Amino acid sequence: MRKREGMQKAYWIGMFGFLLLLLVGIVVLNINAGNVKIPPGRILQILFDGRGKKNEVNIIWKLRLPRILMSALLGGALSLSGFLLQTYFHNPIAGPFVLGISSGAKMMVAVTMVFLAGGSGFFLFPADWCCLCGSACRNASDSSAVHLCEADGDPS
Repeated sequence: MRKREGMQKAYWIGMFGFLLLLLVGIVVLNINAGNVKIPPGRILQILFDGRGKKNEVNIIWKLRLPRILMSALLGGALSLSGFLLQTYFHNPIAGPFVLGISSGAKMMVAVTMVFLAGGSGFFLFPADWCCLCGSACRNASDSSAVHLCEADGDPS
């Protein structure tokens, strides 16, 4: 029994290491991808030393790296939301898209952009914060509505 647990632990450590190496490889490829070709050596110099041509430094630090980090955060958030919804509802197909939570959030972002963030030609509030707050409020209301509509309050 102990040997099997040790093998499972080694398997998961190996799998995590493989996925981490795969992520690093994809990040390197993604930083190098684009209309402006930057050699990998110069990319490493820009990332670790901060030295390089001004336009290359701006491309990496203001465009490519934030895009990669936001993609990783978004992917993690979507997988976590799917996991939590599936666990809560005890349903393997439950997800933010199936329950309509993501559609409601998109609709609230659009409504917020039209009415609070420049629909009449001027900005009442910063647009990005309006969209974020509107989406969060709509997600909370949708999730609450799904929970309240359950027959007996038991998710099983």
